[in-house]
Amino acid sequence: RDADAQIIGEGVSQPTPLQRLGARLIVPVEGITRREYSRYSYLPTSRDLNLFMTGHGTRLSFDESPQQPWEFMAPDIAERTITGRWTLSAANGIATGTWASADGKTELPIVLRVVPELAQDDVTLDRNAMNETYNHLWLETLTYADAGRAKTFGPVDVRFVRDSAFGIEFPVIGRFPDARQKDRINALLMKAHRATLADYRDCKSSVPIAWVGETEGAELAYEVHHASEALLSFTESGSLDCGGAHPGNSVSPKTFDLTTPVQMGGQYNLDLSPDGFGRVLKLATTGERIAFEHFALGRWKDAEAKDTNMAGACKTGFIDDAPEGAKMISLSFMPRGLAVLRTDFPHAVSVCLSTAFNPTIIAWSDLTPWLKPGQTLLTTEVSP
Repeated sequence: RDADAQIIGEGVSQPTPLQRLGARLIVPVEGITRREYSRYSYLPTSRDLNLFMTGHGTRLSFDESPQQPWEFMAPDIAERTITGRWTLSAANGIATGTWASADGKTELPIVLRVVPELAQDDVTLDRNAMNETYNHLWLETLTYADAGRAKTFGPVDVRFVRDSAFGIEFPVIGRFPDARQKDRINALLMKAHRATLADYRDCKSSVPIAWVGETEGAELAYEVHHASEALLSFTESGSLDCGGAHPGNSVSPKTFDLTTPVQMGGQYNLDLSPDGFGRVLKLATTGERIAFEHFALGRWKDAEAKDTNMAGACKTGFIDDAPEGAKMISLSFMPRGLAVLRTDFPHAVSVCLSTAFNPTIIAWSDLTPWLKPGQTLLTTEVSP
């Protein structure tokens, strides 16, 4: 529709150059149910359009709409928003056909070719290769600009970059003693940030425009708490509206071992594991994890009991029912020590996500008995 546009999609073939339009299109032919529904996007826009199958056989036909499947197909909706109609023939990995405007006055040719899916090693566990390929190609079109703010931690500066799609500001390393290691660290950070953007885009594309309007402000914020030549801890927080009954409130501390570099906290079931904070704490065995849980949650509960404002509303959460050695508490580093955060509260008490005792800070000196033998990542914070 626009010679300067790019298009990506999931539903009629797979990502491919739409050469005659001077654009790129990603569209697989797998739908959600019997090849009936697909999605695609004109770049650099951040919102998907959807394709609804209206006919199949030797030629495939689709209605194009910004409406969600349940919205478009609901029997009680008299009018459907149709922005275009697709007609395609597919053979030998190539699909050709025509895009036509809803009024039939404008037609443009379509040529689609299959592109390889991402390697399985590049696909996250909760996604399939097709979806990851779709997001990967969309992410390739993003740019990042300096957000104009930074925070200094001795020889290390943490600065922020702003993405071109949503304006979310992400932390990266600025000044760092080892330039080569800095590049490796920032590559890891940007990979994590891009995954967050893909999830955020999927969230926002699922919400009808009529509910939120054309312009939406970024709903994620980042605060950097601690950095050294070995460690980085920051918090991702937000209140995301993905079309449910209420926004999803979240606080997620993320910690990185900068010497490797690798993420050691802030992913599912990672924090209290040998590969997580087990890099610095005694968490190699079930017995060690149980002992540390008793210590950390005991400190947390002692701090909670002293708080009079919440009147015990945050006393328990989901993890109290989890087996010992497998409780999902979040850990991170702050200037005064190790932060123990609980995020397992129901929505009704989501205010507990940020209180005077959540997180509870355990002083650096109190960590000495729990330090992993021979670990060096906390040498600037703790003297064993």
